[in-house]
Amino acid sequence: MTLKWLWILVIMFSVLEWISIPFISAFTGKLYQVVDGVLIITFIIYPLFFLTSLLLLQKGNKKIGAVILLIPLIVYTPVLISLQTLVK
Repeated sequence: MTLKWLWILVIMFSVLEWISIPFISAFTGKLYQVVDGVLIITFIIYPLFFLTSLLLLQKGNKKIGAVILLIPLIVYTPVLISLQTLVK
């Protein structure tokens, strides 16, 4: 995989992260289920995406790719911060 495709995947993953929140809240009736959905995305789906993307990258692009793959986590940080106030 090249860096161009990595950028496309990172943008798509970030958009899907943000779109998933309204869908999760629309199909669940409780706040704790939305929190569980966000935590599943953050701690299960994102690490799998990170590892598979790093494995598919070409050898010379692994360090740059690792930095680029941190973008979805940084973009999703406001949601995680707001969850702290909801859980308290």
